[in-house]
Amino acid sequence: MKILILAMLMCLAVFGKAQNNPPTVFINSANVDEINKTVTINYNLQDAQNDACTVWLKYSKDGGVYYDSIAANFITGAAGNGVTVGNNKSLVWNYSSVSTNIYASRIKLYASDNKTVNISDLVNQVDSNLLRSNLNYVAGVRNLTASPILINKVRDSIEANFKANNLETEKQSFTFNSQTGINIIGRKAGVFNEAKTYIIDAHYDGVANSPGADDNGSGVVGLLEAARILSKYNFENSIKFIGFDFEEPGLIGSLRYNQNGIKPYEVINGVLNFEMIGYYTNKVNSQSTPTGFNLLFPETYNSLAADSFRGNFLVVCGNTNSNSLTNAFLNATTNYVPQLKALSVEVPQNGQIAPDFRRSDHAMFWDNNIKALMLTDGADTRNKAYHTAGDSIGNLNFTFMSNIVKATIATAATLAKPISAGFAEFDISPLSNNELHKHQFPAEVTIYPNPNNGILNLHINALENLATEITIFDLAGNEVFSKQLFIKKGKESYTIKLNNLKAGNYILLMKEGNASLSKILTIN
Repeated sequence: MKILILAMLMCLAVFGKAQNNPPTVFINSANVDEINKTVTINYNLQDAQNDACTVWLKYSKDGGVYYDSIAANFITGAAGNGVTVGNNKSLVWNYSSVSTNIYASRIKLYASDNKTVNISDLVNQVDSNLLRSNLNYVAGVRNLTASPILINKVRDSIEANFKANNLETEKQSFTFNSQTGINIIGRKAGVFNEAKTYIIDAHYDGVANSPGADDNGSGVVGLLEAARILSKYNFENSIKFIGFDFEEPGLIGSLRYNQNGIKPYEVINGVLNFEMIGYYTNKVNSQSTPTGFNLLFPETYNSLAADSFRGNFLVVCGNTNSNSLTNAFLNATTNYVPQLKALSVEVPQNGQIAPDFRRSDHAMFWDNNIKALMLTDGADTRNKAYHTAGDSIGNLNFTFMSNIVKATIATAATLAKPISAGFAEFDISPLSNNELHKHQFPAEVTIYPNPNNGILNLHINALENLATEITIFDLAGNEVFSKQLFIKKGKESYTIKLNNLKAGNYILLMKEGNASLSKILTIN
């Protein structure tokens, strides 16, 4: 019994060491100094492992839809590398280069402990039982003409899943043949390069005479599983999850998305399209090939022939422009899901000479000069129940499906670059409602000499009697001096002794109610 308990304790110790929680950030307050064009932010930074962190700031001028990066030279105080944990940290953002009204901005403050996120931890969370459970809900005729009830339920379910996973969720509506199609879009914004975006997608509509378990219920549940797992983490770049509508009538949903769904700030760097990912068989001669396949892809054809044309592999289909994305997927599969057999085909240009490889939503991205892959079990070249009433759950292999989802998660994570980071968001606009923020700080303040030897003088010309708090922070955001001053209206001078401080730059912050004024001072 003692040995068993000791073993359990050792496992717990190892497990505990292996786990890392990202830092947490909380913004206590923000104050705008319109005269000096600065925003002073007071925040708390905590990390379970007490790691020093890298801290950076971003701002949004469109209500929080997109956050621009702020160059490090516009930020002083507790920002950049090596920021220690603690409360009442302070940094100052010089917003003089921002063209928009500062009160129309939102800010996000990020902190990273710079610990490596193990992609294997993401991959290992794929749950085949959850894939099966979700497919039991999704499978059925999903067609607006033949069965509008189920397709609307599936639409709502995708949207609800995205929202439950805290993704920025929107719907893109469009009209086709007098019917309304809806693309469901979820977004995980990148913490560094928010514009750089990778997409995982699947179409959720089906044909009128089939329950569409493989086509494309398997892709839908793969999409939901990828969103469930990846949404728990932060990434340097952005990831989007899209459920496309009206794929069956001619790739209409993805066409409309490429025409007017991509945001002006987005740069799509790669698309991973689930198109039937559930059918697997080791039966000899179960895999056929389209006309001309042996001429276009002789190496892949010979590989199939060597395995007696068994349908036991994933088809990774890219065009010439997508070669680097294909390589990224194959490398991620080798590194994280070696049990998955994946064969790639590269169609020339946009695949016009191989129309069988343009039969899904990835083709619309090819036509828009965007790298994209179709991840598929081969559709009717393998699954003879394709577009029939026999396309049911009982025909599918959930181990195969799970491995494809794992490889896709590994690829998306590798490209988007996971980062151990936390953030806090703050809306600056309410600050404009306070009258003090509509006027300058009620005193003119001059520091002299500056630089100084640790003894500095404040010359204050107060517009009214003031009870102000003076706080001085070092550039790590630590408070090094605090004093209350009662200042009479008019001109007065005060001396502050800081002989105990090291040479360097510091931030002096004066507050009067909700108004504040910040100054940089230098000690030689």
